Amino acid sequence: MAAGVEGSIGPIWARLVWLVACAAVLAAQPPETRSVEIPGVRLTYLDWGGTGEPLVLVPGGCGTAGVFDGFAQRLTSRFQVLGLAERACGQPGVDQQIDRLIQFLDALRIQRATFAGHSSGAGQVVRLANRYPARVSRVILFDPIYEGVPHEFEGKMEAAISAKLGPMGPLSFESNRARFAAWELGAWSDGAAREFREQTEAGPGGGLRYRPRPKAWQSAFAEDVKAGRYFETAVRHPTLILVAKDLDLERIRQFSPAQQQELRPIAEAIGKARRAQIERFRKNGSHVRLKWMARTSHYPFIDREREVSEEIIRFAHRNRIK
Repeated sequence: MAAGVEGSIGPIWARLVWLVACAAVLAAQPPETRSVEIPGVRLTYLDWGGTGEPLVLVPGGCGTAGVFDGFAQRLTSRFQVLGLAERACGQPGVDQQIDRLIQFLDALRIQRATFAGHSSGAGQVVRLANRYPARVSRVILFDPIYEGVPHEFEGKMEAAISAKLGPMGPLSFESNRARFAAWELGAWSDGAAREFREQTEAGPGGGLRYRPRPKAWQSAFAEDVKAGRYFETAVRHPTLILVAKDLDLERIRQFSPAQQQELRPIAEAIGKARRAQIERFRKNGSHVRLKWMARTSHYPFIDREREVSEEIIRFAHRNRIK
């Protein structure tokens, strides 16, 4: 398409995307919880509705697809939006998790789907697309899992956040929200609240505790990270990557000057490794669209919900599947 023609329809298309997304939000309903049989187990999944082509949302870590609630509804104008209800650590290794997703497609008789993954879920989606290319239409990555993060960074961040927040008492909805917001630049959503409920349970004394992470998953995750299975950057499908720019430098701005001085060299080293990692994605070719998002958390679909949903709808329109 000629540049002049594209420029003339750009504002119209942007307005149309906004109107369609608004209509989806106004008509939003909580996801239906459904189940389906796969060999040896009954899978529970979330279905946010929509009548378009399938989009499967994949959370990171030990999270649940519930974290996408609210955001997912914005995509139902273009996709049938789905996600497994079980925790992402339900299977011990990344390849077993990938196989579970393919079994999920098989059970629903879905030949191909767009896969969107967050954090380690993004690494899982890239590996899935490389192992099962015929089952993937497009790849969408929300701030992919970081490569080269020093082990001491998380502990130092936790210590600085604890010093800032002060005594929080036992685990509670309020303490989790405060800690999440401190890590994620103030971000919060109904989806984050839902994921917290799905990740916790009543402890022996009646208080809340996080549901234990399976030991088999923890050891398999460490091995998969060591082997680089979450850090593949070769992609053949149309790919949209949404990356939080200078996230760790933004995170430390909330702390005292002395704490910032201690954390800055680590945050800068992470940022350098991060840019090199994303550059490897970009070198795959013009089928990769990269969007750096300033002052954005590790959960861009939470704190930039509207912008991210509109970006995905435009991406799907430009990369129609025949």
